[in-house]
Amino acid sequence: MPAVRQGRPAGRGDRFLPGRAGSGPVRGIRFAEGGRLMDVKRVLTELAEQLRTWWPVPGITISVVDRSGECAFVTAGFANAESGAPLSRRTRFEIGSISKTFTAFLLGILADEGKVDLDAAVADHLPWFTPKGGSRAITVRHLLRHTSGLVTGADALPDAAARGYALRDARTWAEPGELFHYSNEGYNLLGLIVEQVTGESLADAMTGRLLRPLGMRDSAARISYEDIAELATGYRFLRDDRPPLPSAPLAPAGFFEYSAADGNVLATASDLGLFARMLLGQGTLNGTRIIGPEHFRQIVTVPADAVSSSYVLGVDVEVVDGHTWLTHAGGMVGYRSYLAVDTDGGHGVAVLTNAPGECQIIDRFARHVLAVVQGAPADPALFDPERIPDARRYVGIHGTAPRQIRVEATGDDRLSLTSDGVTGKLYDAGDGRLVCDHPEWSAYHHSLDGRWLHGPESLGPGPCAPAAPSHALVGHYRSYTPWYPSFSIVQRAGRLHMIAATGVEAPCDEPELVPLDDGTFRVGADPRLPERLTSGPAPDGAVLWVDLDGCRYTRSFRDQPEPGQAPVRSSCIRS
Repeated sequence: MPAVRQGRPAGRGDRFLPGRAGSGPVRGIRFAEGGRLMDVKRVLTELAEQLRTWWPVPGITISVVDRSGECAFVTAGFANAESGAPLSRRTRFEIGSISKTFTAFLLGILADEGKVDLDAAVADHLPWFTPKGGSRAITVRHLLRHTSGLVTGADALPDAAARGYALRDARTWAEPGELFHYSNEGYNLLGLIVEQVTGESLADAMTGRLLRPLGMRDSAARISYEDIAELATGYRFLRDDRPPLPSAPLAPAGFFEYSAADGNVLATASDLGLFARMLLGQGTLNGTRIIGPEHFRQIVTVPADAVSSSYVLGVDVEVVDGHTWLTHAGGMVGYRSYLAVDTDGGHGVAVLTNAPGECQIIDRFARHVLAVVQGAPADPALFDPERIPDARRYVGIHGTAPRQIRVEATGDDRLSLTSDGVTGKLYDAGDGRLVCDHPEWSAYHHSLDGRWLHGPESLGPGPCAPAAPSHALVGHYRSYTPWYPSFSIVQRAGRLHMIAATGVEAPCDEPELVPLDDGTFRVGADPRLPERLTSGPAPDGAVLWVDLDGCRYTRSFRDQPEPGQAPVRSSCIRS
């Protein structure tokens, strides 16, 4: 389950326009006659090293390609931070949801072979799959476009076949094709369809039809102990109970096998660059056709009836400054990657890291790299975590005594937060939210949506609604799943919200828990959303465990993160 629940679009990536003007030690790349890049390696190396200075990125590899070959290959950092093992061209990374793009192309190739019809019912290939009371309405194309209405992830079962079968009678609340709702489970089902129509494992089918024809010799279509030679060590945040500051310490993430089609590919940056060149070649590479032109067109063309403005079949299709970009992000436990191709500009970039999978700043970095190699000025300030986008909108006094904060501009888009005579810094979290090193305001992310939101706090010019009696669900919960290890349930302005500090699949929109007539809670306000939370027993007035789409979380021995514990490298000062 390498992508995330609604609100954290790891499989789609952030929408940051490239090439924003800014100050910094690195300036724009100049082009020589014939279009070859000059000094590209030096410029990108400096950008990558600056990124690592500000953010927890142990190692990063970058491949820049055009239609004729690889223009530049850049590394910074380490394959293993403890041993200092260097990165090389053969260093592999788990590329997460970029695997979905591979799966989509594999389905297109199988459609060329006549083995699958993209508009056929999923049940035609998986007869046991009849969700919503026996419906056969969900098609292969619905799964490819994330419009099936299925849940984003189901973390209780690690095996692909078991995960798929567990959805055989799933309930959905959106008609197929009605709602874009990112679903790892849908892509897992696509992998099972591949195996059904080919009689091969997903790994063998993908290797024979995609990796081998592309010449991706250092990559693999499964993550197993037999296939991890040269794999970079993945890293996670040491703590999962509070938002990580940019200086947050890391720990090795630990390895586990994975073969499902939503995140099954191991790749090197240069190998992923070959895939990018195939995209630039409209389905061909070095004169070899990989996929037929009609199915290539369907994968990269936004249809007139699209319910998502950009996600087509396994890839985001965007228009940036008049150019068509094909993009996809990938998050795994211990890895963050990004693929971006400008089909009009003629360049593509593959950025692979062993940073925590939820580290979305990598997406912003990769998009800027693509802009830079096409002539935009390099702007390291885009990645400075102390520079807050649209900083002035946050400035002001929020809340009333005794819960009141003062947010002030400190120059160059920087912000401070003062409360009870103590001042701390606010930082860009990289996902649209802020984090703070103030010891009393560091337990949750910060955001501004009319009122200043921080965990249970909702601070505005006037007092919040009177506090309601504490709900039995309020508390901190954790499980053994590495994808979404823990979350808090808080009571904010009379409503319950689920808030996760870290986790590759954790939502970043802090969804509301909406009570339903059947005693469950819908995760999110939209009535078409499928995620459900079920409350367990509460013998002493506090719920002991909850079930989130089949995965059980138990109340932590520590009800809430200790807000009084100072975070690492606090910059707080007392006035």
